Amino acid sequence: MPTITLAVAATEGAPPNPEAFGIGSLALVLAATAVLGWLAFLYVNSRRRRSAELEEPPENLSPYLSDDELENRRSTIVLRNAVVAGALLSILMVWYAAQEPARQVAFAEAQHEEAVERGAKLYERFGCAGCHGPTGSGGGAEFSEARSGVDVTWYVPSLDDVFYRFSVDEVRFWIEYGRPGTPMPANGLEGGGAMTFQEIDEVIAFLQSIQIPQSEAVARREGAVASALQRIDEGDRITAELLALQRAAVAEVEAAPDRLGVVGDFDTRARELLGGPGTCTAESGALVGRVCEEPGSDTDRDGLTDAVEAELSEMARIARETLLVLDKEKTKKQLEAVFVPNTNYDVAFDATSSHTNEAKDGTPIPDLDAAETLLQHLDTDLLLLRVAAERQEAFLADLLPGLEFLEEAAAARPWQVDFDAIAAAMTERQAADARYLESQGVEDAPAPRTFTADEAREAAGLYNAYCARCHTGGWSAGPPFEQGPGSGAWGPALRQGRSVVQFPDWRDQVEFVIGGTDQAVHYGVNGLGSGRMPGFGMLLSEEDIEMIVMFERSL
Repeated sequence: MPTITLAVAATEGAPPNPEAFGIGSLALVLAATAVLGWLAFLYVNSRRRRSAELEEPPENLSPYLSDDELENRRSTIVLRNAVVAGALLSILMVWYAAQEPARQVAFAEAQHEEAVERGAKLYERFGCAGCHGPTGSGGGAEFSEARSGVDVTWYVPSLDDVFYRFSVDEVRFWIEYGRPGTPMPANGLEGGGAMTFQEIDEVIAFLQSIQIPQSEAVARREGAVASALQRIDEGDRITAELLALQRAAVAEVEAAPDRLGVVGDFDTRARELLGGPGTCTAESGALVGRVCEEPGSDTDRDGLTDAVEAELSEMARIARETLLVLDKEKTKKQLEAVFVPNTNYDVAFDATSSHTNEAKDGTPIPDLDAAETLLQHLDTDLLLLRVAAERQEAFLADLLPGLEFLEEAAAARPWQVDFDAIAAAMTERQAADARYLESQGVEDAPAPRTFTADEAREAAGLYNAYCARCHTGGWSAGPPFEQGPGSGAWGPALRQGRSVVQFPDWRDQVEFVIGGTDQAVHYGVNGLGSGRMPGFGMLLSEEDIEMIVMFERSL
């Protein structure tokens, strides 16, 4: 007989006797239970009677507290409790008042941090980072220069030091209304953009959060001046590069009809092959939106017939050598148009391999996917090529005036500065200013200076770095587009002694450049501020500002 293991093991000793708990035992237990129940009943009943005997009479039948007890002991207890409660309440109020400023500061800081975070997202969403840089350090924007139609890289200022130049309200104005005629669009609702007032505030909060220390902003002076002077020195090279790019653009439009004659039907032919009878498969037909009724031979079963793979390989080879791409860097370096093979067509198909091509990281690409990508490139490039060929005259009408403009600029060299002549003009102007102060009875006026060509060069560098963007037409577009120092742009023209007329005392002009303008605040002889002239006192030394003023007064 098999052994059975019990869930609970039996205790040691004799096995239980089923006869040990009989009828007699049961009767004894019942009797004991009845006796205990009766005793419990007697005890509870006696307690109820005693409680009834000791129960107090109703309140309306009992005498109330005496006047002495009410006016002394009871009143004292109530007053004592009131004093204690008042003291506790006073302590709590003082504690709350002490904590409230810190709580409000913490709440304001949390709100500000959220505003900065939202502002950073808006800065990206509205494309600010694309021109001013992710950290606001400045950069360039692709833009078509209005007078010539030439595509240029427009100089874009830094924003990580903007509050050393402008106030919050002034920055809000530029965001709201932008700068017409420049890449800076109007972003605010009132200016025609999409930003609400709150969103502009959040962008401003973000800009405030990325401001560099003033010491770093001041230290940029050397690099800014050096860069401005380098632009003057390299004006010929920069203009030659733009000329090479413009000539390349003209050559590309002129070549459009010939290129179209070579590859103009490639997109149509590719579709016919992928979906046509005898050259299609179910997969390639689906790729071009057709049903393949007569499939062709597909040796490697990659979804492309053997005939199609050979044809697509040849089409890709021809397109690579025909749809050439302009290499801008080589063109600028060699100062002539350099067209290179189009790497979008670096693709081939092998009828014995289903993954002929590889991605840049070495991942094999299915031939059907490679064919789809090839077709997409053909669609895009041939569409542009057809437009260029059909509207060749219109495109050339836009490009040739720009080419002529650049050729004239290369001959005229409008970016050049005659530092010897500027030094002489600054010296002469300083002497005239000294005579004016003497005529006004000013006794503590500084003695007039004689400026050297090197000092004039430094003054021109300071002016170009900090003032030319607003006061020299075309400066932001590049050297060939400049209209001469002080010609005026967003700021007023400074030529023909206009700053001398506005500020007969040159020291007043220095103070003006240090502080900038405020909305509706008078300056100079008859100036009325708009808040758009920045102050440079937090970025430049007084000596630097004096050099700028002397340069401007000599124009």
